[in-house]
Amino acid sequence: MEDEELIRFSEIDIDDVDYAVKMLSMDELVAAHELSKERRWGAAWSSTDALRAEVDPSSPTFLLPAMRNAAGDMEVESLRCHLWFLPRQGPKLGRATTFDIELTRFRGLREVPQDKASAALRLLIAWHPLSTTG
Repeated sequence: MEDEELIRFSEIDIDDVDYAVKMLSMDELVAAHELSKERRWGAAWSSTDALRAEVDPSSPTFLLPAMRNAAGDMEVESLRCHLWFLPRQGPKLGRATTFDIELTRFRGLREVPQDKASAALRLLIAWHPLSTTG
């Protein structure tokens, strides 16, 4: 166990400076995904083609951080986020997944004002298949 690295993370809560809903374009999502794959971070699509096949490029895509991933001295800081999007094909029900993104890239994205973020996320969650109770 000497050579094994400890996996560390910290949760992000409402008081954290990075607790914000951000919006991505398809190009921004693809660029973040490609860096995630290059760095072998776990929360990403299997390929860029798979991402493009699943995510509707004309729909809004939202990120909300859940935790900070561990960053050693040589690693880039990243966030594990909830990612909400609409699918390219099939019923336009909101989908959610986890997604790792570089911290500096996340901070450079457009922030959705809190009142609009709450409304947008409520709509996406309401249309998510897991949110139905009937």
